[in-house]
Amino acid sequence: MKPITGPSMRSSDNLNEMSLTRRTLLGASSAAWAVAVLPGALHAQSTYPSKAITLIVPNPPGGNTDILARIFSVPLAKALGQPVVVDNRAGAGGVIGMTAAARAVADGHTVGLGNLSDLVVSRYAQPNVPYDPAKDFAPVSTLAKVSIVVSCLPTFPAKSFQEFLALAKANPGKYKCGTAGNGTMGHLCLEALQAAAGLDIVHVPYRGGAPALNDLLGGHIDLLIDGTALSQVKAGKLKALAVTAERIAVLPNVPSIGESGVPGFSFGNYWGLLMPVGSPAAAVNRINTEIKRLLEQAEIRQQLENAGFSPLASTPAEYGQALQKSYEQIGQLVKKAKISFD
Repeated sequence: MKPITGPSMRSSDNLNEMSLTRRTLLGASSAAWAVAVLPGALHAQSTYPSKAITLIVPNPPGGNTDILARIFSVPLAKALGQPVVVDNRAGAGGVIGMTAAARAVADGHTVGLGNLSDLVVSRYAQPNVPYDPAKDFAPVSTLAKVSIVVSCLPTFPAKSFQEFLALAKANPGKYKCGTAGNGTMGHLCLEALQAAAGLDIVHVPYRGGAPALNDLLGGHIDLLIDGTALSQVKAGKLKALAVTAERIAVLPNVPSIGESGVPGFSFGNYWGLLMPVGSPAAAVNRINTEIKRLLEQAEIRQQLENAGFSPLASTPAEYGQALQKSYEQIGQLVKKAKISFD
């Protein structure tokens, strides 16, 4: 069986296969993810923002998306001169929160924080998603990218990912792997891994990374594919067997799955801010400008690195085109690997 190669995330500040380069922007065949904002002014408002910004996080507290929101909310509020209120709306693999963001008043004061699970994988995993990410959102800016951690308890019998592969192949259906939920990148990664390596692992979906992490620490599951495990790995409470794309700075000795018995396998995730379609261009551009400035600050970059992220800046148009390309790539992967999200 040929290795299944997922969306790859490289070490530079730009995406590779899911490129945010201007070449990708100009060469993209579809304009579905183009910046969907109205060119008009902010009505009677003389300044933006005129009130608090609501930052909708479609996941529970403690997960990667929530961690990113906390890193950016305070400095962004300082830059904008208005509070940035983090609003966790968890459930349905991010769909509940992103639906709320899509249906919010398009005045520039509501922003959704989404990743590939919420904006791309959900379209394949849940055919009746009540929003169309390509039509209902105005891309604002990317924030960060990450290589997902595959972790287990220190007492787990495998000392390496290669040893885990051998155990899993010898014991089909024995091991349970948790993810942040059906249709998340962790779920997609697990399914692609099983197809690529010929494994039979029981998927245990949760309502976010934090509850999955708690069950791993409690010994209720054997493995976790989610970035929320990073702090526990660093604290020595969990063991990282591999990362799903390139190695990360805070775990330099943890190899990738591609280095560990599944050649060519590479999976990553990235996050970005979006507003409801029709939001004023001035609001989109203001947030984009401030995010770029924050991503240039050494303190912010260090916080991202400590949490396992790499900073990732873009224009609104580049972010939109990257999402479109990701959608096409993940669709090809789902079809090739015959992935089911039931």
